[in-house]
Parts: sequence; structure tokens; C-alpha cells
Amino acid sequence: MRDIALILHVAAGAVAVVLGPFAIVFTLKARRLNWVGESYHWAIALLCVSALVMVPSDWARLWMFWPISIASYLFVYLGQRAAEAPGGLWYRGVLRGYGGSWIALWTAILVISAPDHPWIWAIPIVAGTALIELLCFRPAPAWTEADR
Repeated sequence: MRDIALILHVAAGAVAVVLGPFAIVFTLKARRLNWVGESYHWAIALLCVSALVMVPSDWARLWMFWPISIASYLFVYLGQRAAEAPGGLWYRGVLRGYGGSWIALWTAILVISAPDHPWIWAIPIVAGTALIELLCFRPAPAWTEADR
């Protein structure tokens, strides 16, 4: 079971790493949920479920992936809900939702890749959050147009 979960986890992670930025850009451009955002949502969902399946096999080393997985899915869910009902400040939900899940994804990659250097884990969190918040408070005019 763990081997199957690991294969699905790696495949879903690779898809999510690639689709994340496209999901953000295409959703903001289209001003609605689209196939890229939907595909990203399901890649993150599979990634999170497979992580939750694998964690008990090595609890001492992998326990932190339960909260990371849950947060990642909640972020992508927020982004999808914002994209499904654009209006008002919808773009902030898309940016923070899809962007937050992508940040969590990169944080998890660094946790596995550099377990002895926890300060490195902060790089995607700090840089990604700063970029997202900059875009939230200085949105592109096309995202805020009422009649489009």
C-alpha cells in the first residue's frame, strides 16, 4: 500500500508543481474556474491523500506532513471556491488559495530535501507570501473590472 501511495504521491506532486502557476495565471485571466485550476485541485487532493496514507509508516520522521497536507488542501479548496464565484475581491481568494497551496507544496519538498536545515524551509513561505500579498493589494486592473 505504501509503495502505491508513494508512486501516486510523486506523480501528483510533479503535476502539481507544474500546474500551480498556470492555475493561478489562467484562473485570474479567465476570471473563473477552468480546467487548469480544476486539474491543480485534483492533483493537490491526490497528493494530500497519498501523504496522509504514508505518514503512519514512519510517524517519527513524517508526522509534520499531516498538518502540511491538510493546510495544502484547504488552501487549494479556498482558491477553487473563490474561482467558482468571482466577484468583489475574488482574486485574493485565488491568489491566497492556489498560491498558498503551491507554497505549502514547495515547503514540503524542502522539508524532505533538506531535513537538517529548517531555516531553508522558510524561503518559499517568506518569498511566496510576500509576492502573493503584493499581488493582492496591487491587483491587475483586469482582475477588478466589474463588467467583463
